[in-house]
Amino acid sequence: MPTHLAAEDLGSLRRTIAAIEAGCARDPRKAPRPAVALGVAAIDAALGGGLNCETVHEIVPAAAGDLCAATGFVLSLAARAGNPRRYVLYVQHDFTAWEGGPPYAPGLAQLGVSPAHLIHLRVGHIDDALWALAEALKCRAFAAVVGEFPVNASALDLTATRRLVLAAQQGDGLGLLLRHASSVDANAATTRWQVAAAPSHADAFGGIGAAAFDLELVKNRFGPCGRWTLGWNHHEQCFAVPTLSLGVARTIVDRPDRAAALTRAG
Repeated sequence: MPTHLAAEDLGSLRRTIAAIEAGCARDPRKAPRPAVALGVAAIDAALGGGLNCETVHEIVPAAAGDLCAATGFVLSLAARAGNPRRYVLYVQHDFTAWEGGPPYAPGLAQLGVSPAHLIHLRVGHIDDALWALAEALKCRAFAAVVGEFPVNASALDLTATRRLVLAAQQGDGLGLLLRHASSVDANAATTRWQVAAAPSHADAFGGIGAAAFDLELVKNRFGPCGRWTLGWNHHEQCFAVPTLSLGVARTIVDRPDRAAALTRAG
């Protein structure tokens, strides 16, 4: 005889199943899971407070030309998670290094990641990269662990990513998977972000503006998805919603009586 669940019971069951699938089931008596807040209320609310640590998150470019934007977003998150006493590990497959180049120290500093606190590990095989990621995610010396994988990284499947999530539960760092492919198969990553470059506004001196990202949260196991455009302030190491800057008409100085009348009319 079929059993009908109440709406609240069905919702609870779905959340439990999602937690089990992600390998993120946690004893409720333990302390809340640490999270890295992005600092934007709408996004942090969708994420339940921020990007959960003790798990892995996936970042992909919206198109082939957006790989630089996706990499910048990953490094911005690593800077956001940074700690002066902890390191960031960047595991890079040989093919991705040949295709996009290794991390560039001055560029890292511009995004807020100290080169002195970055460990760059370059490996020749996907299995070696997965092993290094799993071991690093267990280690509490890392504030963030980044793995960059080429388009044809078929080994990064549901089983492999579940192992990474289980490894991350033993540490408390932020796990980030940077994929060169814009479409990937199902896996155990808690969130998936599709990143494209967004227009940047010049600074007050006419120089190059801050990095800006068009972000689409296409997968979120524990909350809603959404789309936002964010700028990155590397001085404050925070994200912000860009504001539109408009010129304002100069005050009428030669006809103060008319200026006052216009002010009252407005």
